[in-house]
Amino acid sequence: MKKLFIILSLLAIGISLTACVSNPVNPINPIDPTTYPLDELNPQQDVYYQIFVRSFADSDADGIGDLNGITANLDYLEDLGITALWLLPINPSPSYHGYDVTDYYDVNPDYGTLEDLENLIEEAELRDIKIVLDLVINHTSDRHPWYLSALTGEQSEYRDYYIFNNGSAYETFVGGMKDLNLENPVVVEEVYNIVDFYLEMGVHGFRLDAARHFIEGVNADWDSALFTMRLNAHMKQTYPESYVVSEVYVSRYETIADYYMGSDSLFNFPGQASILDKVGMENSRYLFARSFEQIYDAYREVDPDFIDAPFLGNHDMDRLASSQGFINNELKLKLASRILLTLPGNPFIYYGDELGMEGVRYEGTNIPGYGVVYDEYRRQPFLWGNTEYQTSWLPSDGSNNDTDTLVQQISNDDSLYHAYQEMIEIRKDNPALMYGNYYKPYNGNATQIQGYVRYYQYEDLEQAVLVIHNLTPDSYTVEASYRSFILGDSLTIGGYQTIILDIDPSEIEAYI
Repeated sequence: MKKLFIILSLLAIGISLTACVSNPVNPINPIDPTTYPLDELNPQQDVYYQIFVRSFADSDADGIGDLNGITANLDYLEDLGITALWLLPINPSPSYHGYDVTDYYDVNPDYGTLEDLENLIEEAELRDIKIVLDLVINHTSDRHPWYLSALTGEQSEYRDYYIFNNGSAYETFVGGMKDLNLENPVVVEEVYNIVDFYLEMGVHGFRLDAARHFIEGVNADWDSALFTMRLNAHMKQTYPESYVVSEVYVSRYETIADYYMGSDSLFNFPGQASILDKVGMENSRYLFARSFEQIYDAYREVDPDFIDAPFLGNHDMDRLASSQGFINNELKLKLASRILLTLPGNPFIYYGDELGMEGVRYEGTNIPGYGVVYDEYRRQPFLWGNTEYQTSWLPSDGSNNDTDTLVQQISNDDSLYHAYQEMIEIRKDNPALMYGNYYKPYNGNATQIQGYVRYYQYEDLEQAVLVIHNLTPDSYTVEASYRSFILGDSLTIGGYQTIILDIDPSEIEAYI
């Protein structure tokens, strides 16, 4: 009954169909993908870049990154190969991180103005780059006018905007973040007005912060997923190609899967943990490809056309380059980038990961010239290598003293930056990697190597590729028939290297 309800709900909200299939059908010769409007056929599939605006690019020399700084560096993002941006909260807020909003209809003055946002959207669109905003609706700041009014008593029209118990407002997260009452139809309508405001401006969609906490209670996950479904349905009525990617920060893929009844994408936290564990710490490497198949099978049960959102790290985690197994190991960092960019869905790249930036959480440490810090150094200034756009709001803790800047890495053909750039280009040039969610583990997998088959078909266009990663420092030789190399030039795979083979779709069963 549950599954039937989910299927009917998905149909009702009009989640866009992707041109992919579960198994190869009518194999024929590959066709030049440029003859098909594949981006139009798959309007929600992109390569994302996550930006903490405060740390990215400063356009007015006040030390703080801003929207105009992003606009001025769209050429950089285009050259990297990015097709969509996720901006962390840009609304007015009393905190440096912005997750306690005081006005949903304006821009943090540190970052600019609504006009600057409109200009960024327009300039990004000229480069076919979409903009997704962080939508923080689980809670507001305790300085939001709604909350300040609610504190005056039960006579306030905003009292029921929040969840009060014995005179105190409920908060999932400490630090002055008061939960909104998302079971109040008036609040829900306010949320709809907020998303309409930005969609009309040209925003592509939203990252839903703390989606698992929208509605607390016995059936919290189910009720929160239904809320997301209704929000997505509202968006799709007027903007059918709009996009919702939700944060459900748990390690159980079974729990995350239920949210696919209302979200276009969900961040793949179990997959990210598997990369840290099996690639970084080298635990149970032989299970790596299979672990992703289990995740995808669970997602497919809820939505056969799910669009995954794989990632290596984000603003709430220690940087990948500061994680066990990846520290001072550029070969592994490059391997992780190739894994990320060959998985199904929309890969999300955290700003600075393409440089190997480091950064960890502190537990209330006092930093001279700044003050007490917690997550700040997970979100520290991007390393441009020149002063034109460099942000300086956070003093260096020395963690990136040995990290090459963008200027240095652009001039080095063997840099991590170029590894990302090359892999993004390969992904975008190969429909089997860029579109659809077909994924099957390679039947030749072993402890040393882990591979998988990706496949895409639309009309008489079809492609199948075999991706094989060497998870060890030693060379390993595989036996596989292929039509051509997409990446690499030998079936002997070097330590922490990857090969990608174009294979005959009519013989795909021989590889899985």
